[in-house]
Amino acid sequence: MNLYVYSADEYVIKHFKALFAENQNRIIYFSRLSDLQDALVSTEPLLLLFHLDSQEQDADKFEENLEAELAALQHRYKDILNTLVLTNNPYPEQGVRLLALNVRGYANTYLDSHKLETAVNVIQQGEMWLGSSLVSYMLGLNQQARSRDTAQGETVNLDVVVFKTLSEREQQIAQKILAGMQNKLIAAELGITERTVKAHLTAIYKKLNVRNRLELTLKLQQADRRERRERRKTS
Repeated sequence: MNLYVYSADEYVIKHFKALFAENQNRIIYFSRLSDLQDALVSTEPLLLLFHLDSQEQDADKFEENLEAELAALQHRYKDILNTLVLTNNPYPEQGVRLLALNVRGYANTYLDSHKLETAVNVIQQGEMWLGSSLVSYMLGLNQQARSRDTAQGETVNLDVVVFKTLSEREQQIAQKILAGMQNKLIAAELGITERTVKAHLTAIYKKLNVRNRLELTLKLQQADRRERRERRKTS
């Protein structure tokens, strides 16, 4: 998979050229968004490192505009782009917004070389790469929402949503994943071993076409929201 690197910051371009010094033959760098857009018109699937910051005076406005441009790129080239977004000051709320654009990763611009290599490899294998703080934040938001819904007496019938192919036990585990529970606690509540929970998770991943716990959680959340909208329409 080819690798494209975009940044409006010349220093960042130099930084990545130094990091990828041994692989320059398969990397193309862009300092202008228009050049990147031209290059995407006819290309095969690729990994894009997209830097959101700049050295301009009005950096916040620049980043806001660039995020909008990224959204347009992700929509137009969704079939070929595997995007790792890099920012000098990552924060969870932005990470969640970008995940909604179907980016494959979110990280600090100056991630150490070992972690960057890991992120690139993970995304090239078709999976997502996120920092642990963002994962914890997302799961925390989900657990808070589920707690509020439980207090209000709301439940979700997963069998009606996207889980008709899951067994009864798999649906139980999917519900608990949506509640933000870890494997050990799920095993204790269901009276099964943690190894059995992992085996069920593997089956769930395959049936729902997701690759890991995070993608499963995101899919559960999306299905949950769709079901709630439909129930509101009919109520």
